[in-house]
Amino acid sequence: MKNLTSLILFYFFVTIIYSQETTLTFENFENEFLKFEPTQKQNVSDSNFQHGKMILDETKKGILKNNGIFKVGNYWNIATAFSTLKENEKYIEIAFLKATKFDNICRYIKRWENEKNHFNRHIPEVYNHQIQKCKSIMIVEDKINLDNYSTENNLDLRLVKIMSKIRINDQLYRGSDLEYKTNLTKQNKLDLNNIRIVDSLFIEHKKYNGKSLVGEKFETGMWAVTQHSNIEMMEKYLPIIQKAVKNNEIHLTTLKMLIDRVYGLKYGYQIFGSQNGFGFELADDKKRKEIELKYGIE
Repeated sequence: MKNLTSLILFYFFVTIIYSQETTLTFENFENEFLKFEPTQKQNVSDSNFQHGKMILDETKKGILKNNGIFKVGNYWNIATAFSTLKENEKYIEIAFLKATKFDNICRYIKRWENEKNHFNRHIPEVYNHQIQKCKSIMIVEDKINLDNYSTENNLDLRLVKIMSKIRINDQLYRGSDLEYKTNLTKQNKLDLNNIRIVDSLFIEHKKYNGKSLVGEKFETGMWAVTQHSNIEMMEKYLPIIQKAVKNNEIHLTTLKMLIDRVYGLKYGYQIFGSQNGFGFELADDKKRKEIELKYGIE
């Protein structure tokens, strides 16, 4: 009986210690996150649980590959996964606040502002506060001096101006709820013109116009036009963007998003879960590993 009591006490203390170790705080977040394993909540569907867990697993792999260093995208993905999994709202807030410590957080805010996310429901005060901060920052960024930017980065001013115009036109009417049909028609015209410009630039330079040609501020220009085009153009530029990622001309995330859009439109399922709001199912692990191998994604 004494041995049984000791064994029960041992497991009791182990459980307490384990729960303490896996509690995420602002101070221990990075170390403890790598050991964190989600459990499915009763109000979380199987598909959402698989999606959220997949994001966490992929994020951990990326962090470990980067020698344990967390980047803004890692924190953003963790916060997104936690919100999908309906984890403790304090955990969502911590991950999001960690992301806001990076200068380029506003790019994420702007990129996903018209996409479905849970931040405005789970952490509305923190999220809206950051949106307001980014609005003032992005007004300044939008007024970038292209001459100085091109000179400082040894870039072709003509090409930078073209890519700047492409970026502006790509977002001019997109995502607006006001006069939706009118704006959709206007945006479609701009998209078609952007497609023609991107095609001509590719013919001229015979490669993706990324970081080496237009710098970090405009490296996603050709990708954004492709992402908002038709399935024919997406399939045409998929290997081009794959090569651009390999050559460090653009971030891997863009390739994953394009793959998801292509497979979602063609087959009704996505691989990495980046296309929320389209009704695409999430592929199983076997298919995801197959696609990762096909496109050289580690």
